[in-house]
Amino acid sequence: TLYCREIVYRLCNKDFYGIGFKNNAGGWEIRNPYFKGSSAPKDITIIENGAGVVTVFEGFFDFLSYQAHIQKGDFPLSNFVVLNSVSFFEKARPYLEKHSLINLYLDRDSTGQNCTKQALASSKKYKDQSGLYQHYKDLNDWVMHIGKLPK
Repeated sequence: TLYCREIVYRLCNKDFYGIGFKNNAGGWEIRNPYFKGSSAPKDITIIENGAGVVTVFEGFFDFLSYQAHIQKGDFPLSNFVVLNSVSFFEKARPYLEKHSLINLYLDRDSTGQNCTKQALASSKKYKDQSGLYQHYKDLNDWVMHIGKLPK
């Protein structure tokens, strides 16, 4: 596909398969039903579309959910940053702040919400979009439960 590849990785002399999402340093975020991890080096993923707006996600499943279910209709062109860990937010900040608008779709846990609060306090360019999925842990969780009652 456009954003993911099948990844084969080896642990204890056994081959495993997963969905891989490449980062800017050449490493991969890897997921399968039994494994959530990454290969070195770990880094952010920037998807540049020449836009003045950037949309930020904590993980690549949130990005993929956005592409499949939200990015339909009349949305302005956007660049994208997948942090691949909220701990990379500061590393991404110089790229983010080159934009006139920074849409944040971070997780609704304390780490994601604290990062969002700090960003909002630093500049009016940042916009918290997590209200869309306020009763869920993240955007992907909300998309997986569309049409169902919140827990």
